[in-house]
Amino acid sequence: MNSKLWIIGYLFIVLGALGGVGSLVYTIDPFFHYHKPNTEKYYYTINNQRSQNDGIIKHFEYDALITGTSMTENFKTSEMDSIFGTNSIKVPYSGGSYKEINDCVETALKHNSSVKIIVRGLDQGNFFVESNKLRSDLGTYPTYLYDNNPFNDVQYLFNKDVVLNRIYPMLQNQRHGITSFDTYSNWQKNYTFGINTVCPNGIAINNTTKNVIHLTDEDKAIIHDNIYKNVTSLAEKYPQVTFYYFFTPYSIVWWLNQVSTGNIYRQIEAEQYTIEMILKCDNIKLYSFDNRTDIITDLNNYKDNIHYGQWINSLMLKWMYEGQYLLTKDNYNEYIQEKLSFYTSFNYLTLAEQEDYEADLLADALLNKELSDIEPMDLLADERQLNLSGALLIADQYDGNTGIECNGRLECDVGSLKNLSEYLINSEYIGAKIAVTDIDNYKYLTFYGKKIKSHGQPSVFLYNEQNEKIAELTRTYNDIDTEWHLYTIDISNIKGNVSIIFNGGYVDNTGSKDSSYIYSKVYLY
Repeated sequence: MNSKLWIIGYLFIVLGALGGVGSLVYTIDPFFHYHKPNTEKYYYTINNQRSQNDGIIKHFEYDALITGTSMTENFKTSEMDSIFGTNSIKVPYSGGSYKEINDCVETALKHNSSVKIIVRGLDQGNFFVESNKLRSDLGTYPTYLYDNNPFNDVQYLFNKDVVLNRIYPMLQNQRHGITSFDTYSNWQKNYTFGINTVCPNGIAINNTTKNVIHLTDEDKAIIHDNIYKNVTSLAEKYPQVTFYYFFTPYSIVWWLNQVSTGNIYRQIEAEQYTIEMILKCDNIKLYSFDNRTDIITDLNNYKDNIHYGQWINSLMLKWMYEGQYLLTKDNYNEYIQEKLSFYTSFNYLTLAEQEDYEADLLADALLNKELSDIEPMDLLADERQLNLSGALLIADQYDGNTGIECNGRLECDVGSLKNLSEYLINSEYIGAKIAVTDIDNYKYLTFYGKKIKSHGQPSVFLYNEQNEKIAELTRTYNDIDTEWHLYTIDISNIKGNVSIIFNGGYVDNTGSKDSSYIYSKVYLY
């Protein structure tokens, strides 16, 4: 009898514990499987696309959606909302097939009648993929989160990883809120860009002119099935929704591979066939940016042969809203001919001569004029705006630009300087102080600099109207040589009037009085 009571009691304890765990997972719901997040009480980290996107789609409030592969991960919903006047979400699927991404869009349209705009990337490398293909090499799909079967939810409610690695940290965290869609899956800061990254072994061209491949009827059948099932059928079903679709702009190196293998004609013929299918849908706006060859051929925009920096995502949103590079029934044939002509005749060997920017973000800075319609500002162009101290302007420095030659050292005692930025704004500097009115529309401060001798080194600080430091860039003299180097400071979040101090002298009186440093080509972009 006691044994039976003990077993019954034990079962009640186990069931009670399981019920408590399941209830906790249901209440907090880190994958948004049951409801929207309670951001007033918990902090939700969004970092698992295939476990969290489905819940985001079903339970968040939005009227526009950005989706696609990793080619769409650097989009910012804040920019989308500012440009299109929407309340958008971003749900990318890294490495996803057309089917997986279309399933996402279909789920969104089924669960949210408010959706009015879909922005979706169409990877050109996926034209020839079978219509029902899902990536099986990206781990096990959490299908229990996708279906309507409540019984297999035990895999979520009693999931050890969810409880220990999601729920427990959320209970410990004193913050509340959620990962922004601007930063969700954004990989920009994790990579370097340029030809030395994209082609570390140089440019290789294989002479395969005899091996020319064209589109076959079998290819057309695969493409037709893929595009109809996973691209155009939803547009036909939801005529009230506007679909902004674009071909993801791969780099010139990807097109080099198409040329080298003889696949270039087949690839562009497949694109033409795809375009002709899509243009039958009046509510699909289809874009291609491949004839922006200035961007495609500049490998400073790419981290590998297909993935572009987030500044290209920003430009694509602007272009789509403005209708630039829109493919229509009237212009697509001309677009195809221009594209084929360019990529089959381009001198790919010239890529080896391309400059790899020392500061990757210069590529973004140089395109900001097109994005913001703001002309770059040469901060050394008007001497009346400069307050020089221990420095002089000299001509013909980097790339023929004016320079600031900073000579000497600061006179504060060694060890007495607790805050260099405060000392420079309140006491002395060796270099220049520049006042800038309304810095809002600029994204970067860029400059070139080099040490001339001794302990010259750059110390650049930006201040708001209260003389509080809001950005900086410093280097020590023993970490730099006497060659020109490029530097960038991200100022995209800085607003209003600012003061900028360019100090080139050593930071206390232990440095040599002969220390010298030069700033040149100082620009706001």
